[in-house]
Amino acid sequence: MTRGADMVRVFEAWDETELLAARLALEARDIPFRVEGEFAPVSWGPTAAAKVLRVPANRHEEAKQAILDSLK
Repeated sequence: MTRGADMVRVFEAWDETELLAARLALEARDIPFRVEGEFAPVSWGPTAAAKVLRVPANRHEEAKQAILDSLK
């Protein structure tokens, strides 16, 4: 894994389904990632916290495309 400063945000997942799809897409292409944050209770409303996926900066575009392809 790379240093924290080399990791950039690539996706925000608002529920477990989105998170799983994004993780599987990154794992399928052997892109290292880190998950940050926690899901907030539904009662907190639409501005509740999400989980953020971070990837190495040099693989950002590849990771973004992999996630977009998986969500189609």
